[in-house]
Amino acid sequence: MMDGWKRAFGLHPVDMFIHFLAGGFIVGAMAEASRNDAVALLATGALFLTYAWRRQRAVAALPAAGMSSGEVKLAELDAQAEELHEMRTRMLELEERLDFTERLLAQQRVSEQLPRGG
Repeated sequence: MMDGWKRAFGLHPVDMFIHFLAGGFIVGAMAEASRNDAVALLATGALFLTYAWRRQRAVAALPAAGMSSGEVKLAELDAQAEELHEMRTRMLELEERLDFTERLLAQQRVSEQLPRGG
């Protein structure tokens, strides 16, 4: 149930309550101090924008829907295995290049050591 709540609202219910309670006090104080409805409206908008930003970050941090923690770990392991496979392939290519370069250098040394007829 809590997972559904967090997916819908992004924040834990207590955190959400504190956010809007503290924000309400700040909006009320700003409205009372300025005695201007426009300031209260802007402060309320800022309160909801702040909540939307926090919700977006919290929902993005949640694991993919329908995946258990074991499935998430399996997906991470699959990604690591794929990365390891790519690194092995690259290392084999680098080894082949190194062998080729060593052969070229050896041929050059042999040709330099051979006496030249002249």
